[in-house]
Amino acid sequence: MKKALYFMPDISGFTDFVNNTEVEHSIHIISELLEILLDNNTVDLKLVEVEGDALFMYVTDIPSYEKLTQQINVMHEAFHKHTQNYDTMRICNCGSCRTTTNLELKFLVHYGDLNFIKVKDIIKPYGSEVIKIHRLLKNKISSNEYMLFTIAVYELYKSEIDDGWNKNTEIYDLKSLDYFYKNLEIINAKIEVENTESEEQIEKPILTLEKTINANIQDLYTYISELKYRHLWDKEVKRIEYDANKINRIGTEHNCVLNFGNMKFETITEPSSDHLTYGEKTKEMLFTDAFTYLIKLHKIDQDTTKIVLDIYITFSTVGTFMKNTITKKVTKMWKQKLKQLEALSKNKIQL
Repeated sequence: MKKALYFMPDISGFTDFVNNTEVEHSIHIISELLEILLDNNTVDLKLVEVEGDALFMYVTDIPSYEKLTQQINVMHEAFHKHTQNYDTMRICNCGSCRTTTNLELKFLVHYGDLNFIKVKDIIKPYGSEVIKIHRLLKNKISSNEYMLFTIAVYELYKSEIDDGWNKNTEIYDLKSLDYFYKNLEIINAKIEVENTESEEQIEKPILTLEKTINANIQDLYTYISELKYRHLWDKEVKRIEYDANKINRIGTEHNCVLNFGNMKFETITEPSSDHLTYGEKTKEMLFTDAFTYLIKLHKIDQDTTKIVLDIYITFSTVGTFMKNTITKKVTKMWKQKLKQLEALSKNKIQL
């Protein structure tokens, strides 16, 4: 009978969230991380299915111990590099986004017979060997990041395995399952985080608008930063094209479809300890070389927020002759946007 190495990377660390935004963002974050794991498949593992926060995979061309452990280390490092880089690029402060760096990864590996079940056009590995590796997902190992080998895997590689492994036994369905596990090294300190600081030197704004709105600061920030709500307060665009499966963050691009033409914007922000900031920039606005806006939200109380909008414009050569006209038009346009944002906040659309 054909043999297979069963392989399961499993993500853990998210607490239970009740806020809809946090639940939605946790789904997007886990999806990205699972894609990262799949993109770092070095031993030709075949994906059976996505099981919540885990991947169930197998391979029949059994890799060497060195290649198997290298596969685990490559996935582990790519996983933590992504979570750390995400933390430097995030603009959202919800529970899911804020705790992404707390996510952890463990690997379960089993070796055994490969049987399949076919239901209509779906063919999947099936049988006691599949059950064994899934049972071990609920083990009692105190560590949160480790690689677990069943006794069958240990026997397969025992001539190459070092002394750093611990043996344990679990009881499932009145049967004992022996396995070995080894803690994964903490690699976070070794990871170089991508530099997300803008090289642009933004001087003083050409225009500043202020408005105080009776709205919770977090709700208001969600309306502003979540692109799916943009059409509710920005009436200058017909629609906004963006990847709905990704969370808006520094460097995210979206396309505004206007009545005449398109305009691409890139998400930016600035660090602050006393207010929330969201901004965008583009080089596609007519008569300008660069257009940037930053919306700063200051909490007055639980249901009151002060908005400070800063507009930065670098005019093109032709644009310098139309500076006053362009500035007046931009002022009128943004006053209307803020008015619509206030109306949206009063309606309190469920987030």
